[in-house]
Amino acid sequence: MHITEESLDDLLHKTYQYILENGETVIPTKGVNKEVRNCVLTLLNPRSRISLSEVRSKVISCVGEFIWYLTGSSSIDFIEYYIKHYRKRIGFDKDSTDSVPGAYGPRIFGSPSQFDTVFELLKNSDSTRRAVIAIYSKSDLINHDPRDIPCTCNLQFFIRQNKLHLTTYMRSNDAALGLVHDIFSFTLIQEIMFAKLLMVKPELQLGEYTHIVGSLHIYEDDFETINHYLNREGWHYHVSMPPINPKYLNTSISQIIEIEKNLRVDNLCDIHKLELIKDNAFKEMAAILYAYHYIKPNSRNIESLKSLEDKCLSEPIKAFLNKRIQELQMSGDTQ
Repeated sequence: MHITEESLDDLLHKTYQYILENGETVIPTKGVNKEVRNCVLTLLNPRSRISLSEVRSKVISCVGEFIWYLTGSSSIDFIEYYIKHYRKRIGFDKDSTDSVPGAYGPRIFGSPSQFDTVFELLKNSDSTRRAVIAIYSKSDLINHDPRDIPCTCNLQFFIRQNKLHLTTYMRSNDAALGLVHDIFSFTLIQEIMFAKLLMVKPELQLGEYTHIVGSLHIYEDDFETINHYLNREGWHYHVSMPPINPKYLNTSISQIIEIEKNLRVDNLCDIHKLELIKDNAFKEMAAILYAYHYIKPNSRNIESLKSLEDKCLSEPIKAFLNKRIQELQMSGDTQ
């Protein structure tokens, strides 16, 4: 199976339909699912990484998980702030303070940084086939702790015909829960690499993103949600996040990491810091972090959400914020 589409929603539609129609029923430890093997999904526009769906748009958790990776953190409290059932999903008990053993951030960005090493390889050679970030390791195979074994094996970057492509190889992927998050984070990692390379290769272009999966599956518990997406929501128009500006890359990363920590750890909401971010892509991801703060039960603030919507330019982020505003208006539970 090889599906190629321009946008994430188009890719999800074709993928979900194929799995439901052609998937083989299997019964692993996590429950009954429909599975297809050796799947290849290609997203022609990696910036079209956000779904406009009511049930597939996971913008808050996608942004939170991406920053968790970017910081190199393995903290369960960090990621559980954005994905509340993460602890249960990876087999942690409710009181565990252990580091997440399969966390991708330390494996990608931790010292020595595989990301930085791959950047050097790509900077020095357009034809290299060694630009591989390894995530799944020998220790994961022989480890007796079954909690949170990485599903992603590696990320391989290619420069071909003056375009930077990324291919991700996964041993297993939950199409209903994990796929949206994985494509969001990995295409952003691709674009950060692209932005860094633009500083030394100004003619380089952003290429396609390819997602290769050994076992791609949908669990029986998610059939209803996926059928709603396919049969009731219909198709969505193509939208993209703004490109990352290489000139502001390092500063923007530092700014969004600081804002995330202020909101999650310090409960400090200084909206003026949003205006300091000059890069539109990072500014809009930071707006999502502020929005998450404003829609929490103890700080619901519809006027602040409206001001965030006015500061954003791209359609997927504006659509997300508008939906949250409508929800608060209908609930009547606002400040």
